[in-house]
Amino acid sequence: MTKRDRSGPAVPPIESTLIQLVLWVRVLGFIWMTLLVVVAWFTDDGANKAIIVAAEALAAGWTLVTVRASRSPISMRNWQFAAADGAVALLVASASFVSGAGDLFHGGFPISWLAVAAYAGGMRYAVTAAVLLATQQVVGFVLTDRSLVATTGALVFLVFAVIFGWTIDTLRRNDALRSEAERALEEERTKRAREAERLELANELHDSVLQTLQVIRTDADDPDRVRYLVRSEERAIDRMISKYRRPASGGFESELLAVRDEVEDLHGIQIRAVIRDDAPLTPAVAASIEAAREALTNASRHSGAPVINLYAEARGGHVHIYVRDRGRGFDPANVREGRGVRHSLQRRMEDVGGSVTITSSPDEGTEVEICSKECI
Repeated sequence: MTKRDRSGPAVPPIESTLIQLVLWVRVLGFIWMTLLVVVAWFTDDGANKAIIVAAEALAAGWTLVTVRASRSPISMRNWQFAAADGAVALLVASASFVSGAGDLFHGGFPISWLAVAAYAGGMRYAVTAAVLLATQQVVGFVLTDRSLVATTGALVFLVFAVIFGWTIDTLRRNDALRSEAERALEEERTKRAREAERLELANELHDSVLQTLQVIRTDADDPDRVRYLVRSEERAIDRMISKYRRPASGGFESELLAVRDEVEDLHGIQIRAVIRDDAPLTPAVAASIEAAREALTNASRHSGAPVINLYAEARGGHVHIYVRDRGRGFDPANVREGRGVRHSLQRRMEDVGGSVTITSSPDEGTEVEICSKECI
């Protein structure tokens, strides 16, 4: 999983790890140099103190720049930053010779440039930086009449360049291989999942639709039987479509469809259902489903309409259910307490913080709006 730096683009985890490695090398290199600067200040009377202080200040300031730049690792992977870092490292390393110090006080600060270069361009950049540092050191030793044997110490830059370059290149290469393997595995899983879905769909169509069609062909002379089978298969296909349209079911849709099927079978009436969204089965949502069951039952028993319409949607975790019919209707103000409207619908929803709105008039049908919270 990638994260985003402050400049926006996604940064792979391996890059965050590498930038931390580079940052620690820089900080340790600066601490190393600071310790040597302190020693030179108090023990080397022949050294130019102003140059020593200037070199220390430059190293400190650029270390802070590096820390700040590490917040945006992508900016440190360009050659401009590596070049600027190298210029500072070469100036700091030159200060040891220019100041006339008896011992070199730049310590590990120039070495930290090798880590920055390796981060920017791998082994190629790191070796180039090492050659520049080694050349500078040899020239410095020669111009200050130091022992030529000491120039062999410049080989340490090549050693660190190889270590940093090989480590960073290897980690990036292995991370790329791992990412490629994960992508291939995910593609294989997706392919198998799709194959499993196709097989499941084929089995469901065979076990449900084809077998029902065969029964319809056999019982074609029984209209009532055919109508029942057709309606039953229509509901099954409706559930199948909902399943594949929203595979990560929250439970509300499937439970409401089950209530629709139950009321249809019990009262022999057709209920046209449109359920636009799914939602988790919270107590308020479950109470809304039970209220819908009561509204559908009342419409089936009392409306006289041949078809009842059921519409449902989810809004911000709450559900709205509408039950409509074009039947005989009634006057809600004259409903008897025992009819079920107040007790089974309104009180049920009020107990969970929801509400019910009933709109009806004689001979014009009825609409019941059920909300898992207050209807607006």
